[in-house]
Amino acid sequence: MDDQYKRPNRLTGKPYEPGFVDENGRVFFRYLSKQGNDGYYLEEWKKDMKAYLLKKASNN
Repeated sequence: MDDQYKRPNRLTGKPYEPGFVDENGRVFFRYLSKQGNDGYYLEEWKKDMKAYLLKKASNN
């Protein structure tokens, strides 16, 4: 995936990394290969760390 199409993290200016927790407690899981209307890849977020860890474990 091309980093220029990954929405940057406001705190770091770099693309989101899996496991990043935002101010609402959501956890970044991954970028999807589809692009939205804004030109950035769509993103998959989990509602909390428990959901993130369950999804991560099921993908291995």
